Amino acid sequence: MISAVPGLHLAAILQRNRGDAATFYPEAQVVSTLEELLAIDEIRLVVIATSNSSHFDLARRCLLAGRDVVVDKPFTTSLREAEELVRTARERGRLLTVFHNARWHGDFQTIRKLAGAGTLGRLVLYEAHFDRYRPPLSSAASSRGLA
Repeated sequence: MISAVPGLHLAAILQRNRGDAATFYPEAQVVSTLEELLAIDEIRLVVIATSNSSHFDLARRCLLAGRDVVVDKPFTTSLREAEELVRTARERGRLLTVFHNARWHGDFQTIRKLAGAGTLGRLVLYEAHFDRYRPPLSSAASSRGLA
C-alpha cells in the first residue's frame, strides 16, 4: 500500500522478533517497540497490520502520540473500541481510517462500473464473498484474537 501512494515512503517497520524486514526493506529502519517507532519524528502516518486484538491499543497509542493512522481490517474487535478511536482521532485532529484493499480488486471494480452505468438496474443490496483456504487455527490462537 505505501509504495502505491505517491508521496509516501516506508520509514520504519516495527517487528518484535528479528525477521526478514531488514532484508526485504533495506531503506526502512527496523525497530522492536512502539516507543522506538514513535520516537522517529519523521513518521507522520502509521499503518497497523497486526493481529486483530492489537489494533485498538496500537491505534490509540499512535493517535495519542500525534500520528495519523491506517488500520488493517477489521478496524477493531468491538463497537466500543471503534467509537473510542474515532473520538480520539477527532479530539486530536488526526486522520484515522481502515484499509479496505478489496475495493481495488478487479471483480469489485467491474461490479462498481456496471452498477454506475445502470447495467444491473437499481441495486438495493450488494454483497460479495471471497473464499480462500485457511488452515484451521488452534482454539488457543482463536481465543486470543489471533484469528
